[in-house]
Amino acid sequence: MSSDNTDSSKGFSTVSNTASKAMGAVKSALGGLTGNQETKESGDSQYYAAKGEADQHKKDQEQEKKINDLKNDPKTQAGQGVIQTATGTVKNIAGGLLGDKEMTESGLQSKNEGQARFDDNAAKVQKEQQAKEQQAKEQQAKEQAQQAE
Repeated sequence: MSSDNTDSSKGFSTVSNTASKAMGAVKSALGGLTGNQETKESGDSQYYAAKGEADQHKKDQEQEKKINDLKNDPKTQAGQGVIQTATGTVKNIAGGLLGDKEMTESGLQSKNEGQARFDDNAAKVQKEQQAKEQQAKEQQAKEQAQQAE
């Protein structure tokens, strides 16, 4: 996000949206005070349109964060490593069968990169699991100590 609070990828401006909501609220209030139903309805419409846009923008941002979190999850990365390893293996074998040295080398490189990706992320997953198990043991010991009191 830039300094003017604009999310250029979505065309959303926090400042512009807030101003639009405020203008809508003011129009609605003035319409209500003066008895001008058309102005009130126009203001309500402007306010709720801006509010809806802001709510949708917030949902989009939350969804984008969930997707990024999932993409960066070690389990996802380990799975991608398995796929890359398998693809590299197939490419390596196909290159050997076809006599294509470049394909064989490319496949071997992809296979090795995939295996490294899997190994790195599988280790992270294992560490996370061990940490969760340790926390569960500590929680259980704490609860048992409280029950003994």
